[in-house]
Amino acid sequence: MNQTLSRQAQEIIRLAKEAAGEYRQGYVGTEHLLLGIIREGNGLGAQVLREGSADEYCIRREIDRLLASRLHETWVLGRLPGTPHFRDVIRRAAEEARGMGNWQVASEHLLLALLAEKGSVGCQALQALGVTSETVRKRLVRRSPA
Repeated sequence: MNQTLSRQAQEIIRLAKEAAGEYRQGYVGTEHLLLGIIREGNGLGAQVLREGSADEYCIRREIDRLLASRLHETWVLGRLPGTPHFRDVIRRAAEEARGMGNWQVASEHLLLALLAEKGSVGCQALQALGVTSETVRKRLVRRSPA
C-alpha cells in the first residue's frame, strides 16, 4: 500500500516550515512538526493534545526551554529540508497509518511517530508535558467509530 500525506498532514508540514522560519532556523525539526500539529488544530493529533491540556502556549514554552539548552549542540550541514529526526518521524508516521489501516498520513500518525522518536526535541517536549503514546492511543481508540 502506498502512503500519501493527507491535505491535513501537508498543512501541518507547511505550518512546521513556518514555525522553523519563526525560530530563524534553516531546517525543519520535530519541534516544528509538533507546533504544526497543534496549530492546524482540527486533526485528531491536536484534539488529543488539547484533551491532555497541551496547548500551543505550553508546547512552545517547553520547546523554547529545550532549544535554549541545546543551542550550543546544534549545527546543520547545508540547508536540509528536515533533520534526520524529522525524516524519521515522517517515515514512522506512514508506518503508523498503515498499521491503523489508513492509506493517508494524518495528524494522529504524526503525533504517535513524534512520541516514538526518542531524543528529539518534539518527543522531549511531549514527555515534559506528560503526553505518552499510551495515553494518545487510548484517546484515539475512544474517538474511533464503533
